[in-house]
Amino acid sequence: MLTRLFLVAAAATASALPSCKNNNNIPPGKMPNPAVSSVAKLLITSPGNISIAEFDGTKFDIKSTKNVSGNPTWVAFSQPLLYAVDENSDTTSLLNVDLAGNKINQLSSTKGSSGVVHLEFTKDKSQLVGAGFGSSNIDIFDISNGGLKFSNAIKSDDKVGPNTVRQKEPHPHQSVLDPSGRFMAVNDLGTDKILVLDTQKAFNIVNRVAVEPAGAGPRHGAFFPAGANKATHYFVLCEIKNLVLVYALQYGGAKGIEFKLTQTISTFKSVEATPAEAAAGELVLAADNKNVYVSNRLTGGQTDNIANFRIAQNGGELKLELVGFTSTGGVRTRMFSASLDGQHLFVGNQGGALGVVALKRNADGTLVEKPVASLDMSLFPGELAGPAFVQQVA
Repeated sequence: MLTRLFLVAAAATASALPSCKNNNNIPPGKMPNPAVSSVAKLLITSPGNISIAEFDGTKFDIKSTKNVSGNPTWVAFSQPLLYAVDENSDTTSLLNVDLAGNKINQLSSTKGSSGVVHLEFTKDKSQLVGAGFGSSNIDIFDISNGGLKFSNAIKSDDKVGPNTVRQKEPHPHQSVLDPSGRFMAVNDLGTDKILVLDTQKAFNIVNRVAVEPAGAGPRHGAFFPAGANKATHYFVLCEIKNLVLVYALQYGGAKGIEFKLTQTISTFKSVEATPAEAAAGELVLAADNKNVYVSNRLTGGQTDNIANFRIAQNGGELKLELVGFTSTGGVRTRMFSASLDGQHLFVGNQGGALGVVALKRNADGTLVEKPVASLDMSLFPGELAGPAFVQQVA
């Protein structure tokens, strides 16, 4: 039975979830909320497959599946073009997606650095930034005029962290475009750094933010507030130590954006309560700027969970407060994202009973205990072959 524990009572609100600017990349670290149709179109990836699915509010329906080479653990969509990594090789692919006809066709591919696990568009969508976890590189792709061409690789070359198992070399894990559209924050799990790249200066690294404590392993993050022209804060989820760090930001100067650490909070009830093998996965900021959600993986339970944090603001001060946990219905919850209307979280599980679940968001940001829809893991045969990526695109 799916369980949920609430630690802090959430203040109810009768207002509807507010909207947020949609940049069409629909990054899972944000929750955009434009007008959407009653039937949602989603992209779901699993080893060797990219699927188009529909969600009508009560059930999922996989409409088609395209067999692809490798493991497309991350994709970036700019209709009708889809860019897909293969984290097991040095290949990134370009595909055409016909959402109306539920068809996916591969157009081309290019070779870059090995082990790219994340893609992010630049503001004008002329370039694509890839985080090369397996190569210690940050790849730049030219995607102008509907193409895909590897341009160059930027080496992440800072000293590695103290974890001799997880931090043997630099591991760029995600690049996040800031709201101004100028800077990219690259979270490097291997070096305990957030690298700030200036897209207007040939992607030069202009700031190297040391993440503490040492060995934290920054993985995925989001700029706050959603929908703003500039960010005031940055949230980063640390996989190795299972922490969320909150940074206050200041724009300007040679470093582009200055980061000041203001809070460190466990993704569990406490640091002491953290399971030994736990490895935090994804972080999503709600469009209403009132909640942050993170996935706790390898918890040792029958299912993993989503931790919900309330964003408390008092004047210029901002703090995260743990609200509670909601089961994901499966295990190894690598990635989850928000529906375009902000009313659901779409959660992918690589193992366990359920491959995909839709969790309903209440108006106060809490999550309904029972999923409103799910896809059984039997639809994704193989060991740990459940979805690594699930996201609504229309």
